[in-house]
Amino acid sequence: MRLAASIAKGVVAGLGLLWAQPLATNTGVPLYLEPGGIVWCEGGWLNQAGGTFENRGTVYISGDIQNDDAGQLFPPTASPGTLILNGTTQILSGSFPIRTDTLLLQGTAPKVLSTDLYIDRLLVLGDAELRTQNRFAAIRNPDPSAITRQNGFVSSDPGGYLERATDRQAVYLFPVGGHTPLRYRPVEIGPSTSAAHRFAVRLANADPTSEGRPRDQRHPDLCEINPLYDHYINRLSGNDPAEVRVYYAAGDPVTGPLAQWKTALWVPTPATAIPSGWSLPGWSDFSDPYFAFSELRSQLALNASADTIEVGQPVSFTASAQPTAGTFTWDFGDGTATSGNATQSHTYATPGTYTVAVAAPPCSDTAYKAIVVVAPFALYIPNAFTPNGDGVNDSWSPIFRGAVKTLRWRIYDRWGLLIATGEGPTARWDGTKKGEPCAEGAYVYVVEGETLTGEKLTRSGTITLLR
Repeated sequence: MRLAASIAKGVVAGLGLLWAQPLATNTGVPLYLEPGGIVWCEGGWLNQAGGTFENRGTVYISGDIQNDDAGQLFPPTASPGTLILNGTTQILSGSFPIRTDTLLLQGTAPKVLSTDLYIDRLLVLGDAELRTQNRFAAIRNPDPSAITRQNGFVSSDPGGYLERATDRQAVYLFPVGGHTPLRYRPVEIGPSTSAAHRFAVRLANADPTSEGRPRDQRHPDLCEINPLYDHYINRLSGNDPAEVRVYYAAGDPVTGPLAQWKTALWVPTPATAIPSGWSLPGWSDFSDPYFAFSELRSQLALNASADTIEVGQPVSFTASAQPTAGTFTWDFGDGTATSGNATQSHTYATPGTYTVAVAAPPCSDTAYKAIVVVAPFALYIPNAFTPNGDGVNDSWSPIFRGAVKTLRWRIYDRWGLLIATGEGPTARWDGTKKGEPCAEGAYVYVVEGETLTGEKLTRSGTITLLR
């Protein structure tokens, strides 16, 4: 039995199995299909003003659908029906939305919306793409299982989205993706209450900059925004918070915590890590409903085992990063650089002051540390001097190589009486006590100090004063 290619008038009731091709046109009459009935349209379906089709059975359509009737083509009935799209690329268009109880997509070719779509019971994606373009597909059944899929997904252009109704504390899947390039990046939303809400999700399958959310407009704590895509996630109705989970795929270049586009700037959120994604528990801020994976700028600190060392003495450096980093780049300030872990040891060959720098790719602050390198310290104490005014060896002092932090000395006579004191590397004894020349003979010295590297010095002995 065939359904006429042009339905001009009348009611088709109690249908068993009917075919129509290549284009079935309802010129404005009410149709209905009884439960158990099947209509197979091997072509397109044009529903003109005044036409309705009460589908209580199963309708197969392999071509495009155009609805120009305000009744949404398939008005609600007491017994829910199923619309199966089993063609190649199919376009759903018209002056008014299309509604169905269950929509089942067959094959892998996209089903494309040029009008809004309402699904009151079940969306079965299978392996196909439902491409909303700049329209929306609204799943009005609040059961979390109202969408099923194998490899299928819902894609949208700017202005379009997948909408779901919720009425319980459960996890609702939004199987969103993109077709150019092919990408599946789902979102899950878990309402915190059983109150009625509506949420909308879209994968913006392009560099956010190309859609007016420049990646270089970001908070100082962010060093990168995912260049491949971001997500539109919005609460269309209801006021309660929800957990929002967003998932990435292996190989995505930026998979750090979620950032939100707020007032023309990408800003960090308090997202927590989950397997292959990030979660925003108890989230209520949908004022700017765009979210993207980001890379946080590492805050670095650099410590050294010593601030001053001698030539040839190893010094250890330790970098710490928040968030943690696996690889660090090091510049030791003497022409030596390396990449490695957070702890490094280095030895300097010549005296000087060196600035050590460490960074953590791909983005971080740079931490710096100044290291003073001195010549190895050596101390020599003369055992005699001749303060006779001939300009040769007229004074006595310790002689040292390198640098000292402190240095002081005391001179005693043979009876233990203090004769002279000196402090600092330039202090010298001229062989006098309170301005009066001391007699020739042996005197005792005590030298104490500390080198720049922290080494304690204590030396004592005798010197001979000759005139």
